[in-house]
Amino acid sequence: MKWKISKIEVSSFKAFKHISLDLGDSYLLTLDGPNGYGKTSIFDAIELLLTGQINRIQNLFSTLLTRNKRDYADNLFWNNRSGENDLYIKIEFSTSNRKLVLARHCPVAIFKKPANNRADKYENFKLYELPEFESLDFTKINQRDNNFLDEIFGKNFRENFSFLNYLEQGQNRLLHTRVDERKDKLGNLFNISDIESEIDNCTNIYNKLTKRINDPERKAQAESLTEEINTLRGALQAQTGVIEYKKLSTTDIQPAWDKEILFSTYSAVDHTTYQESVRKIIDLLPLKATIRTRVHNEAIDTDIDRNEESLKSLAQFGKDLGKLDTLEAIKKKIDELERAAGIIKRGATVIKLKEAQSLPNWAEGRLEWFESQIEARNNLQEKSSTNANVAAELERLKRQLLEEHKKSYPDDQLCPLCGADWEDHKSMVDAIAERAKQISDSLGQDGKDLIKLIATMHAELGLIDTDIQSDLKNLSPTFDQKLHAELTKIKLRLPAITQLLENLQRENIQPTDSFTDVDDIINERLDKLKEALRSKKQVEADALALPEDWRETTKSAFKDLQDFYIITAEDLNGKEQYISIKANEAQSSRLQTCIGDLKLIQKETLAAQKVQAKVEKLRTTLKKTEQNYTDHTISAIELIFHIYSGRLIQNYQRGLGLFIESREGTQLRFLTAEKSEHDAVMSMSSGQVSALSLAFFLSLNKVYARVPLILIDDPSQSLDEVNVASLTDLLRCELKHCQLVVSSHEEDISAYMRYRFDRAGLSTSSLNMQLLAKEAS
Repeated sequence: MKWKISKIEVSSFKAFKHISLDLGDSYLLTLDGPNGYGKTSIFDAIELLLTGQINRIQNLFSTLLTRNKRDYADNLFWNNRSGENDLYIKIEFSTSNRKLVLARHCPVAIFKKPANNRADKYENFKLYELPEFESLDFTKINQRDNNFLDEIFGKNFRENFSFLNYLEQGQNRLLHTRVDERKDKLGNLFNISDIESEIDNCTNIYNKLTKRINDPERKAQAESLTEEINTLRGALQAQTGVIEYKKLSTTDIQPAWDKEILFSTYSAVDHTTYQESVRKIIDLLPLKATIRTRVHNEAIDTDIDRNEESLKSLAQFGKDLGKLDTLEAIKKKIDELERAAGIIKRGATVIKLKEAQSLPNWAEGRLEWFESQIEARNNLQEKSSTNANVAAELERLKRQLLEEHKKSYPDDQLCPLCGADWEDHKSMVDAIAERAKQISDSLGQDGKDLIKLIATMHAELGLIDTDIQSDLKNLSPTFDQKLHAELTKIKLRLPAITQLLENLQRENIQPTDSFTDVDDIINERLDKLKEALRSKKQVEADALALPEDWRETTKSAFKDLQDFYIITAEDLNGKEQYISIKANEAQSSRLQTCIGDLKLIQKETLAAQKVQAKVEKLRTTLKKTEQNYTDHTISAIELIFHIYSGRLIQNYQRGLGLFIESREGTQLRFLTAEKSEHDAVMSMSSGQVSALSLAFFLSLNKVYARVPLILIDDPSQSLDEVNVASLTDLLRCELKHCQLVVSSHEEDISAYMRYRFDRAGLSTSSLNMQLLAKEAS
């Protein structure tokens, strides 16, 4: 579709606060004015809108500035003198029957953040399709991505814009690219990008296959397998017979050497380990007696250490160890008697029925009689006055006091109540009795009866108390308080100590000493007990020394040493043969596994080499195809380029017109008629290079451009009058189907170009950027 630019509007972009350009239907638009008034900025605005970036600034940024700096205080594209206005660029494209308005917009708030002001950051300049040129509706619904441009203007439009539609001020950058890199720059233009991508894929696959084939780990694995195969073939022996499996170990966790299945795959390390384990047990067989002796002696030392506290208790208590039950019974009887004595001591005045029933040593029928006396006492106490009760109690206390006083002081003449001296004991007792009679006589009949009853009851309790005191006198010497206290402390440990005593007695060790609480004596007895135990040790045979690891060897295979004692040499020799047979079987199996693994590696390597050869063949074919296509593509512009270069460079001493050479599709060189080995650019003046640049640019546009738009920034800068005249005729004759936008700082050249176009009947227009810039400001 032949799109043409009809209108341009730029706001807050670079030098412009705001500017509008109306191109109308002109075939040629010249932008006139001195340098610095925005001619190049118009081209930058068009390029930014149509490609999403400005290639010239992008290249300058990569060349001049560092990548490490992220934040910039100002933005290169925003005109900060325009106030707080957003940046936008609008262009109206038109055809015979359609209009298209495209815009780039960036809010002013974006530029306030320094991180957004890098000159190579363009993602904030969003693309929009507007309903009309006057619209400023930069909304989400109107936003488009950059692929929209390729949909409108053709595939790879943005990538090829700088080659087909826009020639920057000065010379074409492509001419100053190395000859073997020029073709790569034009990859999208020549439509060889897909082929190059496939070639890269082939190269990557080829390199991966090479890496796989030459992988050091795989090579080392193959060498290891080869070496193991040779070793196994040399070590493999014919089986000498069949041995039935027999389990010898008795541990909960069965040792590996005693399992029925010894090898899932053969391992020389495991084979050696199994043989050594069995051999260690075989070596211990002649030492069974020594092991028995060692275990017996160690058991004695262990028992001494483990039973240290119990042995000490035996040394302390000796033959009295078992007397706790007897002492407990005696103590219980004494406690019962003392409790009964306490009841009696409280007196007949207060004794209760249950207390009387708990007393021992009642004579036949006397308990029932006493119970009736208690009932009678209670009745009298209820009837008598308080004084009578008190008198009765005093009577009881008097008798008790006199009895106790008589026991301690049988001939004392001093009164125990008031301390008066009665000269002899009898006179004192008679005086107390007389006084008691006077008190009793002062009471009523019930009171007298109560006193008499309590006296009778007291006499009965006295008989029982006499028996109790006699029993206490007989029992007390038989109760050892210290022995009982010490035995009580070890009561929980007594069963274990008693068991230890029985064990010692079976060994003819009999503690005969009595209880003592003297530490020195206890320690002396303890040492004698230990010495008696140690005397039971047996003497080991010095000629047969045990290996240091004999205990680990037996424990790893046998749960109990008795299991080891019953094992025979025949059993262990059979186990050795069983291990050897299973090792031979596993070696044979391992040999086959190793051979299979080695064959697999070799097969994978061979397959990778075949695939590699096919990939290399495909890559060669693709490269050849790419070269042929490139040659064909270059040949399509070669004649046009030869004509255009001849018309633009008319007075070239090395011949009229230039040629293009592709060197089998690998390079892109410009040659003179002399066919020099050097690129023509190297022998040209700056004016001639500019003419060459224009010729190549216009040739590409003539053949490949899908959008009839040519933008040339100041083509007359390095051209003379003849070159300008030739360029003008070339443009108006060969490219008259295109819309041309040309800038120039020389007004006479601009006027000449418009004159030539007008003479050919092609409409033109001119915009003076100096005047427009003044009006915009």
